[in-house]
Amino acid sequence: MKKLLFSVLAFFICIYAFGQDYNVPRNYKFENKESYKAYEPQIKETIGWLLQTSLGKEANKRQEANAFLMAWLTGTPDVHLKMDAGFMMNFIKINPELIMPFTAGWAKYSLDNGYSEDALQGTKAGVETVIAFYRKNRGYLKKDSNIEKYEKLMEKGKLETEINKQLNKK
Repeated sequence: MKKLLFSVLAFFICIYAFGQDYNVPRNYKFENKESYKAYEPQIKETIGWLLQTSLGKEANKRQEANAFLMAWLTGTPDVHLKMDAGFMMNFIKINPELIMPFTAGWAKYSLDNGYSEDALQGTKAGVETVIAFYRKNRGYLKKDSNIEKYEKLMEKGKLETEINKQLNKK
């Protein structure tokens, strides 16, 4: 029991410290493949900060972090997000603020899995990230029945099956 309590306490201290120490990279330059690769640790840190920090906090820093992430994503030669636009719009039309968590979840999945381009697993990671972000930020977002549907599917272990059906409708 003491180990569990210590682990939980250490986890929250790390999250608090991580959130406090994050600085958006400045004067970044993406000139070649190696320069994009060199920023991968900062990209992961940026994704972590964006997902852990509530929408109501540090709006300017969030905007700068989003810009850094998007600048990196639009040019990196290693990470290719194969996102289905129709699927993505299905659950972000009510809350456009969820585009970045979806994109961040997909990107993190790709980085953590050897630059995977697996559309099913990447989309699943994006949706799971959106669900977690939606839960954390309910007070800042509009109620969204589509996300709540995905939330229920995730809880039942059926999220991947539903995503696969939607991706293969075409």
